[in-house]
Amino acid sequence: MDIETLNSLYSHAGYVTFKEGPNGFPIALITTPHATAAITPYGAHLLSYRFTSDSDDLLFLSEKAIFREGTPIRGGVPVCWPWFGPDPQHLGRSDHGLVRTRMWNVVSSDLLPDQECSITFELTDTPETYALWPHRFCLTLKLTVGKSLTLELTTKNLGDTPVELTQALHTYFNIGDITQTRITGLEGFTYTDKTDDSREKPQKNAIRIDAETDRVYPTDGRDIVIRDETFNRNIRIESKGSNTAVIWNPWIRVCEQKADLNAEDYKKMICVETANAGNDIVTLLPSQHHVLKTVYSIKS
Repeated sequence: MDIETLNSLYSHAGYVTFKEGPNGFPIALITTPHATAAITPYGAHLLSYRFTSDSDDLLFLSEKAIFREGTPIRGGVPVCWPWFGPDPQHLGRSDHGLVRTRMWNVVSSDLLPDQECSITFELTDTPETYALWPHRFCLTLKLTVGKSLTLELTTKNLGDTPVELTQALHTYFNIGDITQTRITGLEGFTYTDKTDDSREKPQKNAIRIDAETDRVYPTDGRDIVIRDETFNRNIRIESKGSNTAVIWNPWIRVCEQKADLNAEDYKKMICVETANAGNDIVTLLPSQHHVLKTVYSIKS
């Protein structure tokens, strides 16, 4: 859908407008008294979110992010679905599923009470997706811009057989300095360390990052908080429909290997992902749906 059509159908004066972004990608710009956001229908990918009370963006987006069809965008909030991580069936399909590199449809934008605003994107099965993952589905992502940021990823099974899936909102948070950042809320859990042959390890204290990190934690619904001393803010993460949190930082070696990252970007970002991953598998019977929801807010 071209920019003119998107604006004619879904813009709201002063709140929602569409423009052409890098390499012609459409970008929805959302402005409320509480926050501003930029999101592209390509992957239903949130690129930027800035609270009006905070001078720094909530999200990290790589300066070298590639905007090209068939390539995932580095940073923001990628949607990983219907599998998280490598292809679980080892069929040569792309990491993190099918939807990061497809153009979603905008299906609604709405003005809400308290001067908030939402926009909803939808993706359904096609012959191409069916050849890769033989199931019928409807996937929606609803983004609400307000006093907090809410993301709701809803999967509906449109087929006549059960489906199993894993998924994640792979959020890259913008931080001032990784050495001055800690993550609380996961103390007492035993995590899977994917940088160390998936060994199980206890998390005794707050998480501090000082090396390449790729961990899968079980969760019990409690909030997770990123405590960023450099930016003097606490990012609170509330989740529903998720029993897994993933903590990821590429550190030095991986940053140097990635064409879409600068060498020192590991200092500026931390991924804390709301997920259904590992043994946290979602099973949907025909006509059933599942909502993966996360809410981000800033506490000083």
